[in-house]
Amino acid sequence: MTKKIRAIGAACLLLLWAVLTGLAWFKPAQDTSVSERRPLAQFPELSTQTVLEGKFMTTFEDYTLDQFPARDTFRTLKSLVHYNVLQQKDNNGIYLVDGYAAKLDYPMNTEAVDHALGRLNYVYETYLKPQGSKVYMAVIPDKGYYLAQPNGYPAMDYSSLFTRVEKALPFASHIDITGSLSAKDYYFTDTHWRQEMLLPTAEVLCKAMGVTAPTNCTATKVNVPFYGVYYGQAALPMQPETIYIMENPLLQSCTVYDYETGKNTPVYNLEKATGKDPYELYLSGPKSLLRIENPNAATDRELIIFRDSFGSS
Repeated sequence: MTKKIRAIGAACLLLLWAVLTGLAWFKPAQDTSVSERRPLAQFPELSTQTVLEGKFMTTFEDYTLDQFPARDTFRTLKSLVHYNVLQQKDNNGIYLVDGYAAKLDYPMNTEAVDHALGRLNYVYETYLKPQGSKVYMAVIPDKGYYLAQPNGYPAMDYSSLFTRVEKALPFASHIDITGSLSAKDYYFTDTHWRQEMLLPTAEVLCKAMGVTAPTNCTATKVNVPFYGVYYGQAALPMQPETIYIMENPLLQSCTVYDYETGKNTPVYNLEKATGKDPYELYLSGPKSLLRIENPNAATDRELIIFRDSFGSS
């Protein structure tokens, strides 16, 4: 009986190996990973030169890993084992706290920070200073600012970051928005903050800049399930979230001109909500240059924003 059970077990393993091998060789290669939001490696060029140089085997290994059958299922299984069986505190640099998925952001990348500050200095000296522009600076904290250190994870030294920014940009009025935010203002599965939670932060910014804070805002639900970038990276079974857009008469009257396409676009591009990253619905995502006009403005003042995806919302 024992020999029979062993034989059946061996046969099942052999069958599983044969099925996975067949799928690995004959299933069509996928171009992208929807969950990870990245392109997948494709079959490399096979030639005498690529083999002799070792490039073929290196890229072939990447190809087999990216195109492995049921890859997402195995990634989820691996993550569950890491968290629940091995009791590891993070997986691939992603950790979970009270349902929030966050990325280890330690230590500070001083080279990247200094490069960005150098470019901002150049823009100020070249374009803004000659015009007598008023300059403001606000550092948007990652949600790890509120989650990492209190829960025993390595945390970036934000005090050092704030000091570095203030010293490098002495011409700017620095606005501290950290007190207007908390972990609940960010998505569970994504790096970004939630627009419908940002009115207190907007009030802080507006007060520092001497303008009236937004009023009469209504949160409108976007009927698309939102799986953030950490959902794919963590490879864990997490629930989808809901995206809201804040609407009021002022925003509804604004027009947005896209210099890349030479066309007007909506403030909220709902076509992007069904794309690979629904967060791109805010101002159509990563655009190099946009112009927003308010036809009902009482003055001809201009606000120039150097923004990333956080600034879009």
